Amino acid sequence: MKFGDYLRKCREAISLTQPEAAKKIEIEQSYLSKLETGKSYPSDDIYKRLVDAYKINTQELYELVDSAELEKLKTVREVQDAILRQEKQQVKHVRSWLVAGLALLILGGASLGHALIPSEQAVLYLYRSQAELLPDEPLETFSILNKDYQERPEWADRIARQKALLPRVHQLEHTSYQDRGNSFVKKTLNGRRFYEKVSAKEVNRYTGHKWFLIPAIGFLFGALGCFYISRKWRY
Repeated sequence: MKFGDYLRKCREAISLTQPEAAKKIEIEQSYLSKLETGKSYPSDDIYKRLVDAYKINTQELYELVDSAELEKLKTVREVQDAILRQEKQQVKHVRSWLVAGLALLILGGASLGHALIPSEQAVLYLYRSQAELLPDEPLETFSILNKDYQERPEWADRIARQKALLPRVHQLEHTSYQDRGNSFVKKTLNGRRFYEKVSAKEVNRYTGHKWFLIPAIGFLFGALGCFYISRKWRY
């Protein structure tokens, strides 16, 4: 909005004609006409008279009048003070958004780095348990299943033992990056399981946490949003 248009609206808001307003402000009507048409701009003294006559709110004027028009009013002390206050407030807002954006950028970078930690060489151990052992059974109970007994009379009892154990077979595997020796025992609800080492091989172990990607993306987008808002405040 032009400053002259703002003046005219203020005058019309209090239902004054140009001659009446000029008389109240104690200026020539022709000068008031120039002010309203943008051909002239008030001095500091005239502006104070306009404020008194029209009840002008300088902060409102700052918000409604074009920036190019405000530049022409910089000689008016009250307008100049309003511009300085607004510029300080603007700098404060920009700084706040920049600080918030920087904080989110740091958090996003840290989260992303944690999610993308490179893998490292490690040994993966594989253990296997044939079945669940009853409390009174020895650890080697199911090792008999690993042997191949031919149908010979002297091995009949061993073959019978194999057939009796087969229905209970329920293999479970356990992998670990920790070497637990050649075997270990793990308690179960009804007894225990005897795990024996099957293999040990070198693998690439991923040491990061992929779920950190979710907050990382959120933080980075938040940072971009803060920087965008700070730019809008600045310009």
